[in-house]
Amino acid sequence: MKTIGISQRIYISNFGEVRTQIDTRLLSFVLYCGYIPLPIPYFNETKKNSLKKLSRWVKMSNLDGLFLSGGDDIGKHKVRDFSEKFLISYSIKNKIPIYGVCRGMQIIGSLFRSKLIPVKGHVGKSHDVYYKGKRKTSVNSFHNFSLSKCPKNFSVEYKSLDGNIESIESKENKIYACMWHPERYNKFKKLDVQKFKKIFS
Repeated sequence: MKTIGISQRIYISNFGEVRTQIDTRLLSFVLYCGYIPLPIPYFNETKKNSLKKLSRWVKMSNLDGLFLSGGDDIGKHKVRDFSEKFLISYSIKNKIPIYGVCRGMQIIGSLFRSKLIPVKGHVGKSHDVYYKGKRKTSVNSFHNFSLSKCPKNFSVEYKSLDGNIESIESKENKIYACMWHPERYNKFKKLDVQKFKKIFS
């Protein structure tokens, strides 16, 4: 069974401890799709030392895929930002498939030079997404920012009715990203499961 590395949120405790955390529903989703979920650690030191340790961990873990989770805006925790950018670059170089969700799509887009723009009406709501102008499905929404344009060498899959990009796919590498959270449904959607399996097959 393949192992999928999952990036985590960062939480600062009342004692100043830098902790990582992950939604257990995300672990369940990856397991439901038929893969072993493996939370990825961050090392809160200098950038050079942090990436050196993360690089060693990734090589030892022999990951079959990278899942970039949601939660927290880019810029809130620098260690997460530069760690995820390293993970994306490492995965592309080593032909490891990538699946990004919400913030995950944002950091993929920003790495490929697409700026983030603020959006309204996309937090705590469900809305339809469209493929070539035709309604495809309804998705959840928990984000304050969207990509300003499609990243270079990517294609847009879905857009919302207000024109915001909701999912993208690389034309050159096995990279897919969406702005909704496939793990936040009481029953996982067939569409999300099929896409996940396609990327990591």
